[in-house]
Amino acid sequence: MGSAITKDHSGTLNIDFVISMFLLLVIMASVLSIAEGRLDTVQKADEAAQARSISETVASTIEEVYSGGEGHEIKIQMPPDIKGSYYQVKVNQSGVLVQVGGWSGYSYSFSKKISDYGMNQAEVTMQPKKNYTIRNVKEGKSNTVIIS
Repeated sequence: MGSAITKDHSGTLNIDFVISMFLLLVIMASVLSIAEGRLDTVQKADEAAQARSISETVASTIEEVYSGGEGHEIKIQMPPDIKGSYYQVKVNQSGVLVQVGGWSGYSYSFSKKISDYGMNQAEVTMQPKKNYTIRNVKEGKSNTVIIS
């Protein structure tokens, strides 16, 4: 009973340090999580912007070919990817849709007949890394835009 209780100042300091480091780690983890989410959103928005740019390019090329009259043609090369992601371009008589990673870009165009040489269809799918010729062809009394 005669022993006195002693204070250990270094022990108190060590506990304060451990608690401070734990709180610092929790804060850093939450900041990193938020930053990762923001960077992912920025990358997806950039993919969507590039998809929209590709759709505008294809739509304006179709408009230029159509307005150029019978026999007018333009060659177009599709990019290999959008920010490392696979994409697909679908063209029909009302516009151009580019789909990439759950996002899409769409460009309207004036109603005109769109076809593919091989399948004679109303919707044409354009793939990455391929070259296409967009051509205005007389079909009966009207013109058709052929994508091959």
